[in-house]
Amino acid sequence: MRPSSPTSAAADHQRLLEATLGEVLGTLDAELLARVLPRLSTLELPGGATLMAEGDPSDALYLVLSGRLRATRRGGTVLGEIGRGEPIGEMGVITGAPRSATVRALRDCVLVRLDGADFTGILQSVPHAGLSLARKLIDRLSRNAASASRPRFVNVCVLPLQASVDAVVLATRLRANLLDVRPESAGESTSIALHERSGVEAALGIEIDTAEADVLGGHRRLLDWLDQQEAAHGLQVFAADAEDSAWTRLCLRQADLVLLATDADAEPAPQGVELAHLTGDARRIAAHQALWLLHPDDRRRPSGTAAWLAARPHLAMEGLSHLHLRRGNDGDWQRVARIVAGRATGLVLAGGGARGFAHVGVMQALEEQGIDWDVVGGTSIGAVMGFYAATGLPALRVRALAGEAFRRNPPGDVNWVPVMSLLRGRRLKRVIDDAVAEAFDGTPDIEDLWKPFFCVASNCSRQRAEVLRRGRLSEALRASVSIPAALPPVLREGELLVDGGTFNNYPVDVMRAAGAARVIGVDLSQDAYRAIEHDDVPSPWAFLLDRLFRRRERRRYKDFPSLGTTVVNAALMASTSHQKRMRELVDLAFQPDVSDVGLLQWRAFDRVVAIGLDHARAVLAARDTVKRC
Repeated sequence: MRPSSPTSAAADHQRLLEATLGEVLGTLDAELLARVLPRLSTLELPGGATLMAEGDPSDALYLVLSGRLRATRRGGTVLGEIGRGEPIGEMGVITGAPRSATVRALRDCVLVRLDGADFTGILQSVPHAGLSLARKLIDRLSRNAASASRPRFVNVCVLPLQASVDAVVLATRLRANLLDVRPESAGESTSIALHERSGVEAALGIEIDTAEADVLGGHRRLLDWLDQQEAAHGLQVFAADAEDSAWTRLCLRQADLVLLATDADAEPAPQGVELAHLTGDARRIAAHQALWLLHPDDRRRPSGTAAWLAARPHLAMEGLSHLHLRRGNDGDWQRVARIVAGRATGLVLAGGGARGFAHVGVMQALEEQGIDWDVVGGTSIGAVMGFYAATGLPALRVRALAGEAFRRNPPGDVNWVPVMSLLRGRRLKRVIDDAVAEAFDGTPDIEDLWKPFFCVASNCSRQRAEVLRRGRLSEALRASVSIPAALPPVLREGELLVDGGTFNNYPVDVMRAAGAARVIGVDLSQDAYRAIEHDDVPSPWAFLLDRLFRRRERRRYKDFPSLGTTVVNAALMASTSHQKRMRELVDLAFQPDVSDVGLLQWRAFDRVVAIGLDHARAVLAARDTVKRC
């Protein structure tokens, strides 16, 4: 392959520059172009580099010839993105105010710089330039306002951490699954490009390794071509090399998301390309990073995920930090594709004591209709049933396991010396530990579940809701279900945790913040008001005699809740109004009527599951009827 000639490269650059000036400032005559062009300086800005910082003097205007940049304010607020043919910093130059945002390159960029004084002179001598510029600004503001509906990640880089991991094979299959999960939408391209070294070199007639040295020729042609590809496709998938090559570095600089594709059985410590460019002081790439842990098809469950994440403390705690995939499992591939494409479905399960067995019935109905979920979250009993939903086990198997574990009375050990709680909680601990071990073969961490999972507890030490995404799974579940006063709190890293329903019994907002595009929610609360037709609370002796000597249907005080029910209801009161607001954020809602089931009625497992199953089937049937109409 021969590099581009300097003459042709310079001519191409000149044409691109003149076209960009025309886009931004309107039609410019030859005399004005001749005056402006010598005052422009070209700037090559690598992906991840900072163009300007908030508070800097506004001394110049920049025009983007190729690439993409992002503007943010202090605190991380994203203002928007700037792409090809757009100006940067024009408002500060016009007003004289300092830079209002920090602008960083998301891709390798080529820009031109124009001093503020020269720009002001253009506006004074060319009246229509100001109007053209205003149109550009309005267009950018409109686009940024609608950017929430766009995929979070446009350029995805598959980076193999071992030479044995074939990035091209992974990227090819990922692209195929991305095509399946990206429905057509107005104004959004659904095509997906796959870029690997040999294909790009053949398309451009250049060698990647020598293009960087040929700044005006091969490198600039490459950046311009990549910019055109991004404009033409909804998503791009880059297959990087395992070694630290020019192609790998280019892929990293172009990426919004870097999938660190690794054999799950390999050594977790960063090395090679990752160590050189993506961790510690070497981390200059602006892209989001996520572990992509690859497993053999016959693996029952992942293990050791915590060690991988501990070696990478920069990976986000919220949202996408790691993905598990069995190489030959179609369901895993589809889940990964939905998450990467910003199309993930989240399943949120509310708390509600024994009423939470209805979650199992809802899950069974969803499975019958072929409706899957990618991320799971829940509170209290919703967290416990949600753990089953994150294992990837079939619904009937979940029903059998949960029934065996929980249809007996898990919190039924009375604490005869109630210093911290009415119940000792030993039986509950044993039940949860056994349930986790039976379902998932051992004592996994949250990170080891096949599907991303979180549960909500209440932090008594800090008086706030605590979202648990990492750490020992059984401990997190116990914390989420530990009803204040009824069960002992869980001590975790020196802090006391209790039932998450105190703050957030229906964590739909947490699921949305984690990036779920669609939320399926199961709400167990009931809006019906239940009056008690007595003037005073009877004495304990009156309660006892009423229970001993009257049949249930003839008891005088059957409308009074039990101590356990009162404690549970009191724990949930603070989040009741929040729970009602959460209903508005759900796309597919289930609210089975379990009002006649006591919060501690554990032996009603089969009946409550049936209620959830019948309700969910009815909701899904009605939805299908509406769709057909």
